[in-house]
Amino acid sequence: MFNRFFPLFFVFLGKAQEQAEINYYAELISNVTEEAYTYQLPKGAYEYYSPKKRQYFGSYDFIVVGAGAGGTVVANRLTEIKNWNVLVLEAGGYGDDATDVPNLYGPIEFTRYNWGFNSTPQTTCCLGLQNHICPYPRGKGVGGSTLINGLAYSRGHKSDFQKWEKFANSKRWGYDSVLYYFKKSENFVHNDKQAPYEPQYHATGGYLNVEYHEPRSPQLNAYLEANKELGYDIVDYNANKIGASPVQLNTIHGRRLDGGKAFIHPVRRRKNLKLLTYSYVTKLRIKNGVVRGVEFSHKGNNYVVQATKEVILAAGVFGTPQILLLSGVGPRKHLEDLKIDVVADLEVGSTLRDNSVFYGISISTNYTEPIRPLKEYVKEYLNGVGPYAIPSNDQGIGFYESSYTKGTGIPDIELQVITANGTSALAQRMFYLTDQTFEDLWKYVNIPRTFNVWVIDLHAQSVGTIRLKSKNPYEYPLIDSNFISDPENRDINTLYEGIQLILRLLETKALKAINATLQGGPLRACKRYEYLSRDYWYCALRQLTINLYHPLGTCPMGTDPKKGAVVDSELRVFGFKNLRIADASVFPLALAGHPNAPTVMVGEQAGDLIKLTYLKYVD
Repeated sequence: MFNRFFPLFFVFLGKAQEQAEINYYAELISNVTEEAYTYQLPKGAYEYYSPKKRQYFGSYDFIVVGAGAGGTVVANRLTEIKNWNVLVLEAGGYGDDATDVPNLYGPIEFTRYNWGFNSTPQTTCCLGLQNHICPYPRGKGVGGSTLINGLAYSRGHKSDFQKWEKFANSKRWGYDSVLYYFKKSENFVHNDKQAPYEPQYHATGGYLNVEYHEPRSPQLNAYLEANKELGYDIVDYNANKIGASPVQLNTIHGRRLDGGKAFIHPVRRRKNLKLLTYSYVTKLRIKNGVVRGVEFSHKGNNYVVQATKEVILAAGVFGTPQILLLSGVGPRKHLEDLKIDVVADLEVGSTLRDNSVFYGISISTNYTEPIRPLKEYVKEYLNGVGPYAIPSNDQGIGFYESSYTKGTGIPDIELQVITANGTSALAQRMFYLTDQTFEDLWKYVNIPRTFNVWVIDLHAQSVGTIRLKSKNPYEYPLIDSNFISDPENRDINTLYEGIQLILRLLETKALKAINATLQGGPLRACKRYEYLSRDYWYCALRQLTINLYHPLGTCPMGTDPKKGAVVDSELRVFGFKNLRIADASVFPLALAGHPNAPTVMVGEQAGDLIKLTYLKYVD
């Protein structure tokens, strides 16, 4: 009798455990989403302040400041050398079950995982936002912004790296070299067999998983067919092609694969790795041009720690320049104005770049995405599929030439397709939209029938800045995004061309078949112009062009610090010994892609460069 019912007992137990897990995630998702509407983001880093005197924390061969997309890779690669001891200082904690859920992408912005940076009030962009301020979410925790980003795996076009090679005067940053490092990190899973895939540009066996979302939305398929009607191919965009595709994502079985999970968790037991969370670095210790360590705050105490070999800054596009400026490394006049002793006159923070994006295109269709009980979505998520396995239903992507690059094969415009149910009332809070802007754009749309298309300027010419507000290390820096401000108007012209491309796509049979119709507008802020006229769109672009959360370039690579370069081709900060940077702040130009994959590549390069310096070989 017992033997007959023994298997049934385990079936019952398995179902009970499955239901318990579904209930757990349903409650978690509900709670995180609800709390996002009231959570108040910090206005500074005062949680780390302590009046206590500094204590000596010890000595390490290498200190990595920041465990983001670059820092996690550096820590992994340096600790491959068993007799090197490495300290990683990270201001946040580890990700959790909530950060693992890709479709909590919006709510996670309103948690402890977001620094909560904002721009200064703008005059050329973000005019439809509250106080003309652009939001700048940046991840805080092991994984950095990979904890809260949109997860698109998009490296940039080979022409970007040909330019980078010239900036650096080094083949190490040319396309053949960087392709090697992209592939070194990658584990590509071709799970959507209909999606284009060129294996010579991909690899398996790396720490960073890349896969496609399943299942596809009919709206995505219609978008892809519309591209074919206009003569665009369906391509593997990471093979340097113009065309459209389902998005390649840094997920693993539908769960977010942040940098901590990818590069730290597999090696966390290495005895020569110490990762100290909730540790906020305030200053570099510099003597006679040699960086000897850092000062940091940790759980109510202040410390100084020594680096016998190098300090590697990987604190991000805002954090890295802030630490340098506080340490006296930056533009002389700015430092002198704040009464900070000038250690080195470098253009730190003088070239903030980003991929500016227009969020003002909403399209209704006759297809209705069913809204089902949350527990059904959770069950799908636990099986690696469904709407909770992708951020905001961001399923489609396309790369296109503008009139500035026509005939070159170099993309200047990106479209991202956010299929039905990808928008919620939280969008107003995420994008800081005024009531009027939100009402005009999204308040009255039928979300289950609507998809959004984001228009992205890939090679933005506009340049912003990062500056200190004061010499108080716990005060957030001043971020001037300065989008669509270039004197030649290339940026706004490129975005306008992206809008016109969408309007042409709407005329195709594929999109007409689902009755795809422009909605959301006209914007009342632009009512003085004829709706859909060129003047109307240029006005709308000023209202709703924001950043795509792709800041980069605040400590750019180059050959001459007198021409604005901060690091050389080996990521070393000019004028210093024992100091490198390994994050997106070193990018010398805006790329035709998303910065996470190239930042991982920078981390891989840093690992090998340091090994070559001290060991004269790489693995």
